[in-house]
Amino acid sequence: MSSTKLIGISTANAVAGHKDLFRQALEQCPFLQSLREANPDLVITNNESTDNGLKDWLDNQEVMFALHVSLRTLQSLRSNGTLPYSRIRNKIYYRRRDIERLLNDNYSQKGGKA
Repeated sequence: MSSTKLIGISTANAVAGHKDLFRQALEQCPFLQSLREANPDLVITNNESTDNGLKDWLDNQEVMFALHVSLRTLQSLRSNGTLPYSRIRNKIYYRRRDIERLLNDNYSQKGGKA
């Protein structure tokens, strides 16, 4: 029976949109590399919650970064009913599938100049 050791590192506090860069930096961290060499059974994971379904919800900052739109544009998309949302106190969340639907519904196969 293997006694796997686990280290969890959260990227939740990394600046929105830079989580991938943060993860890459962690992968290249000399300290973590030396830990891996000393403990071959060591598993380094992201300890963000992925089992509870919250990974399917995005906040304003994540949606603004993903769609390259302003906060005002998001407000317009909410106001005109284009983008469903959930509000808890003053924080607004969007379902990932609603963002994908919005992109798919507005997809154009028209090319550029011929």
